[in-house]
Amino acid sequence: MKTNLTHYRKIFKDVDTRDIVSLYLLHGPENYIMEKMAERISSTIVPGDLKAFNHTIAYGSEMKIDEFIATASSFPFLSERRVLVLRELEKLRGSWKKLIAYCEHPVPSSVVIFLYNPFDEGRGRARESKEYDRLKAAVERAGKTLAFERLTDAELRVWVAQEARHAGVELDAAAADALVQSVGDDLFDLKNEIVKLSIRFGEGTVGAADLAAVIGNYRLNALRDLLESLEPGREARALAILHRIMRSGAERPAGIIYQLTRRFLDLLKAKAEVGRGGYRYDRARRSAQAFTTRQLIVWLENLRRAELLLKTSSFPEETLLVGAFMHSFKGAYVEYPLMIA
Repeated sequence: MKTNLTHYRKIFKDVDTRDIVSLYLLHGPENYIMEKMAERISSTIVPGDLKAFNHTIAYGSEMKIDEFIATASSFPFLSERRVLVLRELEKLRGSWKKLIAYCEHPVPSSVVIFLYNPFDEGRGRARESKEYDRLKAAVERAGKTLAFERLTDAELRVWVAQEARHAGVELDAAAADALVQSVGDDLFDLKNEIVKLSIRFGEGTVGAADLAAVIGNYRLNALRDLLESLEPGREARALAILHRIMRSGAERPAGIIYQLTRRFLDLLKAKAEVGRGGYRYDRARRSAQAFTTRQLIVWLENLRRAELLLKTSSFPEETLLVGAFMHSFKGAYVEYPLMIA
């Protein structure tokens, strides 16, 4: 069975064997691995001592297309090729026509790498430019398009263990699971915690108890306690834990919403008998028995609305979360002022 990790190993190996083309479109929601791929391509092509002359990084929201294309069309300095990286292609302002025209006839001595994330910060699909499909088709004809999907829960734990090993730290299974449960699925955040572990422990094996010394025992257990309290009849305990988490700063509001959303999605899937089998499914199925299908849907919708306003308004964060909790426990949809449907 082909997995995301298998796909990533293959495309990185292709770069290492110098299977390089003139155009790359790296697209998908996994920014961390996209960035690593762009770095790998760049370091394979441009020697470190010539990077200042032959390596250009631009951002879609602020780039000047004419200057970018002029640089891509120029000869590299004391090198066979130059590299240009255009991050946040989804935020490109102005006309795409000149960029598409370049992709239809790329300069062989330049390697242009586009990074495109079709999702916004709230993980909803961002508005896609009508010209994106044309650019993608042009890149496919002259270069490569590579997809970067988020890792599954099982892959996250494998990735965490591998990254820790590269940093000289051995994480046991319980520690890897606890790290993901505490930090979430953002690979940038997970990498930062792994770096802290390597600094604190150096080479050696790290267990869940050791992890608490770096992340903090309260933070490590707070979300677990919150998730376990989210059942009908335990409203007071759930709200008390939520207040403690928010006031202690043990977890960011966005992280709380992410973990809760993942929890209720798991329960809804178990309720519908989707993905049957395995310890995680069995545990979710038992917990799901405390809810009706409608109650789970109400929780997910209220969390979505709270997340939206968290990103787009100045509402107090604790008020948003408490409102989502109170209405969800009552089985009602929360209606915030100026709520965007």
